[in-house]
Amino acid sequence: MDERARVRRDDSGQVAVLFAMLTLILIALMGLAADVGRLYVVRAELGRTVDAAALAGAKELPSLTNATQHAQDYINANEPGGNVTDTITPDAASQQVSVTASKKVDTIFMRVFGIKTMTVTNSATAGFGVIPVDAVMAIDATGSMGASPCNGQQSNSGCPEYEAKNAAKSFTNTLLPSANTSVGALPFRGCYNPPNTKGVPCVPANNGNMIVPLNNDAITVTNGINAISARGGTGTNVCGGLDRAAQVLYGSGSHAASNTIRVIVILTDAANIYNAASYVAGSSPAAACTPTTSPSTSDAYLGTACSAPGQGTPNAWNPGSYRTTPGRQLDTETVARADALKTQGVEIYVVNFGVCGTDDGTTPSASYCGNIGNADPDTIASQRLAKCIASSTSGTNDHYFRVDDPTALSGVFTKIAQNIAFRLIK
Repeated sequence: MDERARVRRDDSGQVAVLFAMLTLILIALMGLAADVGRLYVVRAELGRTVDAAALAGAKELPSLTNATQHAQDYINANEPGGNVTDTITPDAASQQVSVTASKKVDTIFMRVFGIKTMTVTNSATAGFGVIPVDAVMAIDATGSMGASPCNGQQSNSGCPEYEAKNAAKSFTNTLLPSANTSVGALPFRGCYNPPNTKGVPCVPANNGNMIVPLNNDAITVTNGINAISARGGTGTNVCGGLDRAAQVLYGSGSHAASNTIRVIVILTDAANIYNAASYVAGSSPAAACTPTTSPSTSDAYLGTACSAPGQGTPNAWNPGSYRTTPGRQLDTETVARADALKTQGVEIYVVNFGVCGTDDGTTPSASYCGNIGNADPDTIASQRLAKCIASSTSGTNDHYFRVDDPTALSGVFTKIAQNIAFRLIK
């Protein structure tokens, strides 16, 4: 045989063996990549489960039994089938709950090498008051909050302002005392004093009993809340309420740490009602919350079966109701003020009480919120405004709460306080 032919045959045989080996290695690598990728997905899913479980358990402290049970319930609900082993460690002293979970994952390609299962593990710790928090409540104190069934002192069960104040105190007592948490509170109407020369009952901005700067003393905050009373005659300026809440949020007592969580909770029916008597140039409300168009007694009322004030014939005192031109401008300004605060990292929770119309089930979107300020009636516009100023996660209304019964306000405020206070630590 020709020597060169024999060498070529030997070379081709070596190439075939090498190719076969490389193919096996490639298949092994592909199998490893597929299985590892699957492990990463399962670990991420397990991470979301332990995060939710730790938060759920932490909210039940100081009860160790309830904390453990609620954390376990979340794991069982998200990982049915009993294929997860977990360790739940609640600690009442540190107000923290730690959760570690492991899950076996069946392999696909790695079985060729005798590896039938692999285990992934993830853990989370949630706790109370471990991150600096500044939280300010802005409470509607307009005439509608003191309407029936309130008595003259607004101190009876079922009275909206009475229940709102109880809710604000529940919020305060849930968060305080805590060395890392500060709480402030204030009412809002259509305007703040000083000065106001038109005789309307604006909120007295220089009255420390009613507008409470950030602090960690629950008694101080409670005293300010107790001083709040509902008064009519000024209209409603939701933008002004957000603006004054922001002043308190960044004022005295605020935390300087870069990881500070800053929150505004606003209780409102989201019906911006313009009242000319409340507006004093260069005074109150702030320029960013003042309509640029003067109202006219010819402005049409666009409400539909709503209880919002101003449904009667417009006059010099109240040129029109919420859905007039300046009212719609206030809507636009309210969203702009809220958006500016969100850009600064402020979370806004909206408790929409006494809103006109039924819940439309809509979550905020660019197109939905793009209709702010149009000529839709109260039954549509009020709810839309409230949802769009809330800091809800995309596709949800997780920062928006609709309340129709005033006695339910305390439960909602407590839930919001828990959402604020209990955070993931790691």
